[in-house]
Amino acid sequence: MENMTKEDLSITLQVEQTPFKVYKAINAVDDWWTKIEGAANSTGDTFTVRFGDVYITHRVAELIPCSCVVWEVTDSNVASWLNTRIQFAIGVEGDMTVLLFNHKGMTADAKDYEDCVKGWTKFIKEGLAGLIQVVPVTNEEILERFKTLAAEERWFDIQDDLFSSNVKSIDPPNSPYMGFAEGKAAVRKKGKDFVAKVEEFHGARTSMPVIGGNYIAVGRDMDITGQGFGRIQINEIMLYEVKNGEIVSEQFFY
Repeated sequence: MENMTKEDLSITLQVEQTPFKVYKAINAVDDWWTKIEGAANSTGDTFTVRFGDVYITHRVAELIPCSCVVWEVTDSNVASWLNTRIQFAIGVEGDMTVLLFNHKGMTADAKDYEDCVKGWTKFIKEGLAGLIQVVPVTNEEILERFKTLAAEERWFDIQDDLFSSNVKSIDPPNSPYMGFAEGKAAVRKKGKDFVAKVEEFHGARTSMPVIGGNYIAVGRDMDITGQGFGRIQINEIMLYEVKNGEIVSEQFFY
């Protein structure tokens, strides 16, 4: 995705919901912006929106799950919209998800800039923000994203994309390796602190995640040498509780 400049129309939105929910809501264009003609679900899709006599046609240029959405304006009867790019960048700061919206090419010298500022502010901060709070996310959708990231050993991305803002991380009582943490930032720090203690990684095996009710279970074996505890083998079950479309706790049994 291109770098954004301060000259372009931009809006920042901070929410408690996960990047997964934010990404899903953005792509449900009909539900927060206006009725579209066409589709906006896959890269290369095209769609048109209409406001009275005004029409604007977009091509979906980039879709990176839980990270960014980019639309290119390919046709419009409003000159200032032609060849502009609408970008949604999703990130995590502390316990919160931050959405940076940027209408690249729509600058203050455009004839309808002020109208665009008012319109986008309403649609982003009211329409999209409201949808993010209620967008339905199924346990199966969570599982599929979890599987993709786990297969690539992207455990911190699982935390970023799927963990709730007040997630809990629970290890066995008196564990010599890790303890308890609550809150997205604290849970991430807990994991990073453990990784920082690993002096040598000898190998790992992860089972296929499975879902049962509101839980995702994963088996994982690790062979590591760690600062303060030498070479160890950890054979564990990782259990994740899903509630309201987010992972609200992780618990480790070893």
